[in-house]
Amino acid sequence: MNGGIGRRYAKALINLAGSDSNIEKIGKSLGEIAEVYAEEKTVRDVILEPKLGRNQKMLFIDKITKKMKCDALLSKYCRYLVSRNRFDIIGDISMAYNKLSSEKLGTATAEVVVSHKLAKKEEEALQKQLSDYTGKKVTLSVKVDESILGGAITSIDSLVLDGSIKNRLNLIRETISKGN
Repeated sequence: MNGGIGRRYAKALINLAGSDSNIEKIGKSLGEIAEVYAEEKTVRDVILEPKLGRNQKMLFIDKITKKMKCDALLSKYCRYLVSRNRFDIIGDISMAYNKLSSEKLGTATAEVVVSHKLAKKEEEALQKQLSDYTGKKVTLSVKVDESILGGAITSIDSLVLDGSIKNRLNLIRETISKGN
């Protein structure tokens, strides 16, 4: 993992992006490119092939970014990564970019695990509560896991709020077993 290097490259891209709307747009496209690199073996094979020259690799990346209709800045940035033999850390760069852009834009994504699908009103209420709690504009990523029995487990950055019934029952069990 190249987190420190990825962070430097991500910071440079955010500075180049400029406006808040452009930061969001580039972040989304960067994530898609990182996903293609992670999931497509042929893309990785071409990028990592030592016998291919940089120019061939840059043309290959150029085709991918054009096909994905990426911003000109991001296309140029991807070619730059190839020229520096750093395209293989695109996933690290994307993760660092998301973190940095969230800090800069005052946004956060909350990973919420619930025991059953939430109604639209429940999601909106939870989103508002989390936004008020964090002071950031929060978007939800909701997953259903029936094993938690009820309640919710919420993760925002390094903060984890475990309000699941399963966790509460475990806490009660611990208290009883200690004799308190």
